[in-house]
Amino acid sequence: MKYALRFLGIFAVLFALYVIVGEQLVGSSGDAYVNTRLATIRSPTAGVAQINIGPTGSRIALNETIGSVAPRTDGALSLLGPEQARAIYAADLEAQGTAVGGESPALLERRIAALDRLIEDKQAAVLAAQSTALRSTTDGIIWSVLAFSGESVAAGDTIANIADCSAPFIHASVDQQLYNRLSVGDVAQFRLHDGPVLDATVALLAGTGPRTLLETLAINPTNRLLEGYSVLLSVPGLTQGGACPLGRTGRVVFSAGPLSSIGDWFSGLGF
Repeated sequence: MKYALRFLGIFAVLFALYVIVGEQLVGSSGDAYVNTRLATIRSPTAGVAQINIGPTGSRIALNETIGSVAPRTDGALSLLGPEQARAIYAADLEAQGTAVGGESPALLERRIAALDRLIEDKQAAVLAAQSTALRSTTDGIIWSVLAFSGESVAAGDTIANIADCSAPFIHASVDQQLYNRLSVGDVAQFRLHDGPVLDATVALLAGTGPRTLLETLAINPTNRLLEGYSVLLSVPGLTQGGACPLGRTGRVVFSAGPLSSIGDWFSGLGF
């Protein structure tokens, strides 16, 4: 019995060393996290913005309206007919103060009020016809809003940024030696910290990452991550159940190590 316990102890130590060394020898990233592209909504024309959007961080659906941009009116709407009639009635009422051509002041006042409502309705109709709706171009998360209701905007101004939840990916950083061994299409695993292990595929070898690429991403890497070589991986499992786990961190393993084999064995047993 004593020798059996010693044997089991030695086996456990050797097995632990096998796992530790094996996991260190497989190709893996340092830090890795869930990232995605930013969809920028810009004003299609110059005008006054009206914003109707949820708070930063809330979900938004594809084609959902976030507001509109209406042209500046400067009081120059084509409403001369009603405006002229109102001016005439108002002038008569002010000049006479009594019945004019058989019309009492009270009647003139009612007509002026009716013309005021007509002018307001026509102004609203003209603005509605000329305004341009702003819609989300993706299903995602409101990342930032840069315009406010009543603010004048120019054509091309950024109104809002939407983090695309339809195609999140893993942004990993690796050393040069591992980077040079990788190819687009290589299979890998993304091991979420305190989460599941997800199958992944190398989608882009971005290297040191051109600045134009980083500007399109929702989350910019830290300076420490920029010291490595960027690898972007597609992970279909990230969007299961409508999830959008932006910012979640983990580690990417580019070849199977001992823990992966042990995990597969336990999965086969139904655990």
